[in-house]
Amino acid sequence: MNHTIAKDVVAVAQRTERGIALEELGGIRERVTVRRDQRATQSSWPFAQLGDYIAYKARRVGVPVIEVDAHYTSQHCPLCGHTERANRPNRDFFSCRRCGLAGPADVVAGVNVRGRARSAWVFVSMPDPTG
Repeated sequence: MNHTIAKDVVAVAQRTERGIALEELGGIRERVTVRRDQRATQSSWPFAQLGDYIAYKARRVGVPVIEVDAHYTSQHCPLCGHTERANRPNRDFFSCRRCGLAGPADVVAGVNVRGRARSAWVFVSMPDPTG
């Protein structure tokens, strides 16, 4: 399953001539809590393996990949910058307590990952100032 997902992600990035931004997935099992009936699924899902497959397949076809810090991506408002646990009233929904931006939590987290990747990419791709 991870091979198929990675192949599809890389194919879209290659076709659209874009890079791939991933959250750093290390320690995700310790950071995320799930309902009892979802624990077996979460424990058996190889998060790090998926990231490795995406990076490997992207490298093979020349698609850039960058990993960004995952902390607070689902609680941070990409519009006003306000970060608060209450911005995420439930698992699926985001609603900023300061500016009112609202929407699916995964979409907001994705926008935050993209923003962090864009900021980090400047440093990764800048020319060597000493050379």
